[in-house]
Amino acid sequence: MGKRISDWLEAHWVTPAFSGWLIGGLALFFFMAATNTLAGWLYVISGVSFALLAVAAFLPARSLQGISVSRRPIHPVSVGDPLTIELVLHNLTQQPKTLLQAYDLLPFVLAKPATTVVETIAPNSH
Repeated sequence: MGKRISDWLEAHWVTPAFSGWLIGGLALFFFMAATNTLAGWLYVISGVSFALLAVAAFLPARSLQGISVSRRPIHPVSVGDPLTIELVLHNLTQQPKTLLQAYDLLPFVLAKPATTVVETIAPNSH
């Protein structure tokens, strides 16, 4: 059942990481314990945990707004030749975008997924 929920979330909204599932499970545990014992501090812990999950669910989508990604064509290569992949990121907003991770999912026969970390994309960069 957890795999089905994770697949639905990945297709429709966000993909929760292991830490997200862990915090969600602990928040649910603290909420059920608070309901059972009526201890106020457990309600506070569960409320803060659910608030952190809500903020963590909306911030990635907001930080990716206004970013356009395109991949330049892959030049033909032969066996043993290095494969060069170029992703072009455009920031269409007035604010700089910081701390992004870009990766390109290639077919497994070509290469492993290429990953790079982008520290800053300047505003209105084309």
